[in-house]
Amino acid sequence: LGNICPFCRTPLAKNDNEVIGMVQKRVDARDPEAICHLGDLHFNGAHGLEKNVSRALELWSEAAELGSLRALFKMGYRYYYGDGVAQDEAK
Repeated sequence: LGNICPFCRTPLAKNDNEVIGMVQKRVDARDPEAICHLGDLHFNGAHGLEKNVSRALELWSEAAELGSLRALFKMGYRYYYGDGVAQDEAK
């Protein structure tokens, strides 16, 4: 896709605010992969967002409920290995 956004097929953002705005637009449309991606941004503290593991888990949970297998995997991985959360192999 090169310089095209994989979500909305528009030119890629030029700065952090544009990136967040583009992702938020898809989140508002309840796109599970965009919600998962926003969770990634919060987990890593990317594009000007502060690192926020609890917010990332909330977003991944929402995305998983909407059908994102990637979000479900990310939550399971974090709990199984205790990466950013208390280890809970049963969860």
